[in-house]
Amino acid sequence: MKGITHAAVGANAVWIPVLLGLTTAPWLVVVAAFVALLPDLDASESMAKHLRVGGKIGGVNVGIEPLAPVAMVTSGIFGHRGLLHSLLLMAILSCGAFLFLKQSLSFVLVIIFSYASHIIIDMLTKSGVELFWPIRTRVGLLPKFFRVKTGGITDTVLLIIACGGVLAFLYSSLNEYQIHNILSF
Repeated sequence: MKGITHAAVGANAVWIPVLLGLTTAPWLVVVAAFVALLPDLDASESMAKHLRVGGKIGGVNVGIEPLAPVAMVTSGIFGHRGLLHSLLLMAILSCGAFLFLKQSLSFVLVIIFSYASHIIIDMLTKSGVELFWPIRTRVGLLPKFFRVKTGGITDTVLLIIACGGVLAFLYSSLNEYQIHNILSF
């Protein structure tokens, strides 16, 4: 799937804490969208690789792409949809998130589920993923003839639905904050 689709689908991980009755904040949408892009740091060209920090000064672009070196190394060593798309890395990420961020269960859940969303929707594509890396066999969620093409109509439909979910979350959470702020006066 395209990077924008991964970001939008991953951003919907903010619903997990809500559905579990935990509090969450609107800014977690940005965290979830960013984390959902990280598995593609193993791609030679990806949205994650080209995320820029910085801007323009006097019309001169002074931004940098801090994740580009990581993407070049992981792409060269592991190849696309290998280690970073595996259950092994999901386990390491989950343990690390619980270990270092245990004070915020909502934050941990958003990280885990947004990262997992990337792997899951890549399993819908014709290529699949090396889910059981280091075993190099590619796995998909559907039989090969039902799998979709990256950038195709299914990618676009998934993007539209995911954007609707994010907008619904932002609307409901911002309304909740407004109501809370009104009641606290």
